[in-house]
Amino acid sequence: MTLLLDIINGLNKFLGFLDISPKYSNRAYTLLSILPTIYILRIIYGLWLNQNYLQLVLYSLVLIGLVYFIILNFFYYFLDKNVKGDITQLFVKYLPDDAFNIQNEQPKSKKQGFKQAKEIDVDFNEDYQLKLVEDIQALIDEKEITTRDLTKEEGFLIEENTLYPYYYVKQVAAGTYQLQIGKNYRELETIGVIRQTEPLRPIGLFIVGGDFVKEGVRYHEPYRLKFLTKTEEAATRTRRSKK
Repeated sequence: MTLLLDIINGLNKFLGFLDISPKYSNRAYTLLSILPTIYILRIIYGLWLNQNYLQLVLYSLVLIGLVYFIILNFFYYFLDKNVKGDITQLFVKYLPDDAFNIQNEQPKSKKQGFKQAKEIDVDFNEDYQLKLVEDIQALIDEKEITTRDLTKEEGFLIEENTLYPYYYVKQVAAGTYQLQIGKNYRELETIGVIRQTEPLRPIGLFIVGGDFVKEGVRYHEPYRLKFLTKTEEAATRTRRSKK
């Protein structure tokens, strides 16, 4: 088992050293995860022969979990599809925005500009993250979104508070707005709806999540978007300063 972990760790570092596209590196990680799954299957077979049923049940639960996430990752990274039974979407929906975000460890000075901002709830389309990851990768390839070299420094591939470059908020009815994004302003697509009776005072649409490195290990967090607007207090101060 130790040898297997050493091999996986070595391959993980090798893929990180290459710094290949996140899409293809995550495909590689998905295939790599098959190795421990097969090894656990071998352990289960041995436990069955030895009639050690308690450990057999425990290892079987681990095996089911691994197979489940391999299937999820295969559909997401190879077929660009989300599975309806994907429990990770529940974590994204119900946990706080920065629950898994190590960007919170950055110096507080980077967040000073958002003291008078509030996040607006967006009713996103179910598969908006597929559109988002496709557009972000295209914008990275075109160098319209800057990234850090994860082989030389830790943190997220896309830095905290990076503005999504091409978005538009379209009012379609009283208190109802469509949030649109794209690779440019000619190819905008609606990804969600904002419902708010008060006038919107947008600050920006910001990218959250993605690949990151912490303590030498590369992880993946789904990309998300955070839409910030001015608070009423900030808007009042702005109006006063213009008088």
